[in-house]
Amino acid sequence: MMPAQKTKKILFWFGLSLPMVALLAMTWLVHQTGGQFNSSFNFVMQTYKVLDMFEQTQSQIVDAEANQRGFFLTGRPEYLEPYQHAMQAIRDNIADLKILTSNDPVQQDNLAALEKMVDNELVFDPSTVFAAGQVPTNASVVTLTEQGKEKLENLRHILFQAHEEQQQALSKHQQAAEEDVISSQIMSLVLIVAVALSLVMVVVILLRLEKLQEFVTVCAWTGQVKFQGQWLRLDEYLKKQFGIAVSHSLSQDAAEKMMREIEELNRPGSPPPAT
Repeated sequence: MMPAQKTKKILFWFGLSLPMVALLAMTWLVHQTGGQFNSSFNFVMQTYKVLDMFEQTQSQIVDAEANQRGFFLTGRPEYLEPYQHAMQAIRDNIADLKILTSNDPVQQDNLAALEKMVDNELVFDPSTVFAAGQVPTNASVVTLTEQGKEKLENLRHILFQAHEEQQQALSKHQQAAEEDVISSQIMSLVLIVAVALSLVMVVVILLRLEKLQEFVTVCAWTGQVKFQGQWLRLDEYLKKQFGIAVSHSLSQDAAEKMMREIEELNRPGSPPPAT
């Protein structure tokens, strides 16, 4: 087979296989992009939920400390119920936050520090706060107020640090998602170009097939083929038109005819061949 014919065959199969490969690649890309979108959406929703729970926890810490200080200053039991409600909400939020950030060791450390500080600063036994007949003085009021401010500042510092860590994680994830989108767009563009090239190749192949379907003029007497105004032997025509190399042989009918002619010539009394 001639090199030109090999090239045509390669282009033919390449033109047929390229659209299929591009289709499979685009299917994979759509699946991959959909998975990345779902992952990013879930991460963003979870991050906003974590940030919202941090804010709720901070508000509940303020409520617990205010009711704790109110009980310390007055000894009235009506401060205990909202205090206990706020403390239960704080514990529930910290437990939920540990689950939501189970894959983030930094946040786990922040939550452990927050939980420890809440136990040390906000947990108390109401029955041991006041001795018999003890009444808060101005000095104790000032001291409790200062202590309350310090508690809140320490707790807010941990919450602020955890909040910032979550915001940074969200920013990194958004940046990675943007890079994935750009990569997907570039890959989509490459696939579109590949499909366009394959379509061009298919069109070329169809035009080639259409050209093959054209009528060929053959001499009824000599068997020559008319090509571009010239009469060529069939092997010359195939070589020029399609790059096909032709080998010669004898058909069975021709071989039998030749054998009969040889036998006729060798038969006694047969006339000599005409010169």
